[in-house]
Amino acid sequence: MAKHVFIAGYANTGKTSLIKKLIKVFKEKGFRVAAVKHAPDGYDLDVENSDTWQFCQTGAGRVVIVGPRSLTMHHLYDQEPTFNEVYEMVEGVDLILVEGYKSEQGPKVEVVRKGIDERPELGDELIAVVSDDHLQERVPCFSTESVEQLAEFLIDKLSLRK
Repeated sequence: MAKHVFIAGYANTGKTSLIKKLIKVFKEKGFRVAAVKHAPDGYDLDVENSDTWQFCQTGAGRVVIVGPRSLTMHHLYDQEPTFNEVYEMVEGVDLILVEGYKSEQGPKVEVVRKGIDERPELGDELIAVVSDDHLQERVPCFSTESVEQLAEFLIDKLSLRK
């Protein structure tokens, strides 16, 4: 089973930028990586009036679109799936980097940005902090530029194996 870590923090603190950098570092190290983005306010992935949009609008519970190098499966639910349900769907990877889902249980890295969120607030599951400020915390703190060091920390902390 894949390991996972939640990357949490307020809006505009750099969560997405951090995840993009981590994906690159982990890929360079030979790990297979997935990314999950929690969008509690909803999202639109499809283009209005496209064929797949029309399939969804007419009630298809699953819509799959396949291209030469990719596949997207759109699942429609009556209620938001839990992270555990999402986790069960992600196969063939060593690590899942999860943006959001900060209320779910599991290891968390909090991204803190000066002027937006000055203090980490996640509880006992906090394993590291990433910040553009020098913070003294009970867990290791990494600068926003120390992505390689954060990746090495996560490999060790999560006991990641290829």
